[in-house]
Amino acid sequence: MKTIHAISQDPYFNLAWEEYIFKHIHKDEDIFLLWQNAPSIIIGRNQNVFEEVYLDYIVKHHIPLIRRNSGGGTVYHDLGNINFSFMTSAKGTINNYKLMTEKIREALKKLGIPVEFIEKSDLKVNGLKVSGNSQFVFKDKLLHHGTLLFDSNLDTLNSVIKPKHDAIDSIGVKSNRSLVTNLKEYTSLSIEEFKAYLLKEISGESEVLELSTKDIKKIEMLKEERYLSFNWNYGQSPKSTIIKSLGDYSIKLTVSFGHVEDCFIMHEGTVALSLSSSLVGERLFPTDLSFLKKKAPEVYQMLFE
Repeated sequence: MKTIHAISQDPYFNLAWEEYIFKHIHKDEDIFLLWQNAPSIIIGRNQNVFEEVYLDYIVKHHIPLIRRNSGGGTVYHDLGNINFSFMTSAKGTINNYKLMTEKIREALKKLGIPVEFIEKSDLKVNGLKVSGNSQFVFKDKLLHHGTLLFDSNLDTLNSVIKPKHDAIDSIGVKSNRSLVTNLKEYTSLSIEEFKAYLLKEISGESEVLELSTKDIKKIEMLKEERYLSFNWNYGQSPKSTIIKSLGDYSIKLTVSFGHVEDCFIMHEGTVALSLSSSLVGERLFPTDLSFLKKKAPEVYQMLFE
């Protein structure tokens, strides 16, 4: 098994870095990666942003949202969280989450951490989630990646991700909400010591691959073209209908490719025609519809808070 050392904590770069390594560097021998992101929201490939995240909060706190290639649910990353990636043959490994997390579980158990594989893809300690996992298949290869909450800000995690609700109708994959905990509660290791331990336990004295200057330039191009794109991160959300009411307002709004396709707003029992029409064609994003904060704060709250 080979490895490549992470060189960035920029989430836009790191998702492009991981994809590039998987598609262009990984050949026959397995690759294992450990990496960390600055605070960010990472959403599953088939998820609806508007169902999953409090957009007003992430804009106010400058937390980027990025869509990944793999399925699964929405997760919060920060420097207290460790991401791991396995790149291997797809044969016998697709949807075999128990097999693909085995080395992680073994490493944790050696530290005395009573980790268990639960449900389809979670790792839990004493019933609390410490790791979520997802997969992506490209040709005959599998990318399996997951999170490890070590010393993550759980208050922020709970502030950015929405609980389950029925106010939005879409075909997007819904996240399974779980109570979470940090692994630091179960070990005396620092996060840097923990990362070094994991790397040694899982990849041993493996060969460290180096990316060329040309590779880095291509990763930067992928970052710019895909992972910084509104069309990728928001526009790929499945078409959806939002139906909500608050105070004197009620709203029925259709979103397609991240833009308002149709909007019907009622105010005190009367159709608010000018307000409804002013939203059609706009991106459903707090900065694009900031005028609602003064003109119709209840509508803004229904959409983003």
